Amino acid sequence: MKPLFNLFALSAIFLLAGCVSDKHAGTVFPQKIYESVNAKYPSERSTLILIDAPIGYIAPHQAVWEVEKDVDAGDVTAIISSLALKTSTVIIAGENDALTSATLSKALSKGIDKINGAKAIVVGNKENQKNLADLASASGVTLEFIDNPN
Repeated sequence: MKPLFNLFALSAIFLLAGCVSDKHAGTVFPQKIYESVNAKYPSERSTLILIDAPIGYIAPHQAVWEVEKDVDAGDVTAIISSLALKTSTVIIAGENDALTSATLSKALSKGIDKINGAKAIVVGNKENQKNLADLASASGVTLEFIDNPN
């Protein structure tokens, strides 16, 4: 019985260790993002909103679910508030494209009456460009996509 328990405990440790590190997480460098945007639009003011993703395999999926179900609306509120000012271009970047996309989607659909006429630049997010562009045009937001300048 003892060797069976040891095997189970060892398997559980390896399983948890595999969940702790996610090799697919992207790296975002805020200074490089600012430099890239300022090179393209040197006379425009810009505000960067960096959406931080939790580390692991399961945690980012849970964070996306929380944003979609309005459990965690901190970054959504920040995006809506920044877009509502319309005094600067809002740059939206994140370490996890799914979480960044879900957060921006929720902000575009939730703040539709406040953000009409704003401009935003999304860093990365190639898989979700069409969906985000459709939501942005419905919200009256000019949306542009740039590559992540790693």
